[in-house]
This record gives sequence, C-alpha cells and structure tokens, in this order.
Amino acid sequence: MTSTPTPVVFIPALLCDEAMYQGVIAELGDAIEAHVMLSPKPRLEDSVDDILARAPATFALVGTSYGGNLALEVALAAPERVTALWLMGCSPAAPQPGGPDLAGSLEATPAAVFDMLAGLVVHPEAVAAAVTFKAMAQRVGARAGAAQARSLEARQEATSRLGDLTMPGLVLWGEEDALVPLAVGRALADSLPRARFHVLKNCGHLPTLEKPKESAARFAELLQEVVTRGR
Repeated sequence: MTSTPTPVVFIPALLCDEAMYQGVIAELGDAIEAHVMLSPKPRLEDSVDDILARAPATFALVGTSYGGNLALEVALAAPERVTALWLMGCSPAAPQPGGPDLAGSLEATPAAVFDMLAGLVVHPEAVAAAVTFKAMAQRVGARAGAAQARSLEARQEATSRLGDLTMPGLVLWGEEDALVPLAVGRALADSLPRARFHVLKNCGHLPTLEKPKESAARFAELLQEVVTRGR
C-alpha cells in the first residue's frame, strides 16, 4: 500500500521563489505534496492570514530567512495545523534599530541590491546558486522584495513565544552563513521544545539552494518522526 504524501508548505526567502526548494522537492518525490507559497505583503500578519487561507488543513511547514520568520508566525498563529516545522537562516529576535534600509534600496537601485545579495546569501564557491538567486530576484521583483523587507523591519520578537511550538522541528544552518550567525540558529533550536539542530559545512544562508540533497535528507528524518509519532 502506498503511503499518503505529507502536505508541505514551503515559504521562500526574500526575493526567492519556488526554485529555491526545487531540488529538495525533487529529492523527496512522492513522499510529499508540495505547496510553495509567496505572500509579499508589508505586514507579516497579513501574509500569515493569506497563507493559512490557502494552505491544507494540516501541513509540515518550511521557511528560510524572511520565509523562516513568516513560518514562525504561521506556526504560532495555528500550531494545531502545523505537523512539523523546518527553519533556516532566520532570527526570532526583534529587528535592531538603525539597520540598512533594504526596502528603500530595492526601490531605488534594485539591480545593485540583487548583485549585492547574491554575493552574501550563498557560500562563495556556490556560483550556480548565486546565479539562481539573481534569476529568482528578477522574477519576484523589487516591489515584492521591498514589501518583504518592510514586513521584516516591522516584525515582533518571537523568542518569548517559541515554547508554544511543540511540534517536531528541524533548525538547519549553513556553517558559513554570512547574514545570520550560527549561534542564532543554535539558540533558536534550543528554544524550540522538540527541535533538532543540524549544521551544513561549506554552506551559506540558503541551504536548500546550495545543498539540496543533504537538506532533503534531514527533512526526511523529520517527516519520519512525524509519521512515527502519529502511529
């Protein structure tokens, strides 16, 4: 008898689309029913409502960077619907004041920002991943990217609420993440009641784009935990 595929909602990073999860989805094959969801709104709360309205009744949830912050808020808003939570490259802390105006820069000089970010979000040797990122950014566009950046700048801290997320979790981090330090990922995993922490060597900010096979293998382990728990 063929097992029923697990519904999985994938939320991409800022300026990214379904291509950032394409390799992982291909690796997992018939084990999952993939739903890649973008919702670039100026408030995370509005994106949460939008995603929950479109998502399956229950689902595993995956988010990277901006998408990780959005995934956290989705899980906190409807924990009874989220069967597993996989996070990468996101910080549950409130934004620090006085940071760069990414939204404004995207609106003023989008091509320069795309180039700058392509050099930061992946490991320096991941040339193909950088090319893919720039292609995604051009498809998503500066307007949507600016909305995503503004929602991040206005986010509320989630650290004090992480104890409410009791579903099985995976926090996967690139050892060479140039945007969010490894220590943030470790602290995030420690604060989630049932999360495991895994580090990918020679990997930057976007593990599923840079290391899809390794990322899929770790997620498959998490999904197996969900199946075992449900028996």
